[in-house]
Amino acid sequence: MIPGPFGGDDRAVSIAVTHVLTIGITTILIAGLLVGASGLLETEKDRATKTELRTIGNRMASEMSSAYYSHDSASTGSVVVKVSHPEYVAGNNYNVELRNSGSGCSAPAVSSSKCLVLQTPTGNDEVVIPIDPDIALDSSPVQVNGGSFYIVVDSGGLTIQNDRPSPSLAPMREGRS
Repeated sequence: MIPGPFGGDDRAVSIAVTHVLTIGITTILIAGLLVGASGLLETEKDRATKTELRTIGNRMASEMSSAYYSHDSASTGSVVVKVSHPEYVAGNNYNVELRNSGSGCSAPAVSSSKCLVLQTPTGNDEVVIPIDPDIALDSSPVQVNGGSFYIVVDSGGLTIQNDRPSPSLAPMREGRS
């Protein structure tokens, strides 16, 4: 090797090392931000799902009370109300279950013995909505898909179902959309 003024100079290496370190640190920071943001988005989606289920459940409870109290208990007829709600909540479908006392209406804020339980198929997002304890429910728990379904009130009490009740029942009234 020929000795010269540049023989011991390694400044060009420090520029390359600086670029590699800058790219490496930037990549680690961006990866950390993406992981953190995805966790935040998942938390916000869960929160939005529960809030929307709670809103829909409160509307359903109100509609059930209205249907129940519009039925004359002395008559042999039935009241059938078709209700329509969103089919999807935060991108997920959901189920609505009507539960009687002793069937799992045990959420921390629910002291009622009768409730509506709205939940996504994964079961991660479940909301329990108390309903009027004076409403007589049909004997067994009933589950329907979210969206449009029928509220039926007859001498056996209130129930919900996906399919239109038989035509021998009273004329159907359309609920609010």
